[in-house]
Amino acid sequence: MQFTTSFTESALAVLLAILSLALSCWLARYPRKTSVGVTLGVVLGVFLTNLAAGMVVFLGNVIPFGQIDFWLADSLTEILR
Repeated sequence: MQFTTSFTESALAVLLAILSLALSCWLARYPRKTSVGVTLGVVLGVFLTNLAAGMVVFLGNVIPFGQIDFWLADSLTEILR
């Protein structure tokens, strides 16, 4: 079994993971009790991270990430010449 992923797909996954963790940390600050905030942050963080991973997988089936990587590499080659 071979696993291949493109740079664009990896970058999108990392970006969405960082955004979901930032949102869960931001939301966890507001409850009055610490235990409620920690629980809310963990549950929301796990949910949003799984949602972000699902979105990347779905977009990977819809958008040709490999073609986007090729276009980006071609554009960078022209810019750096």
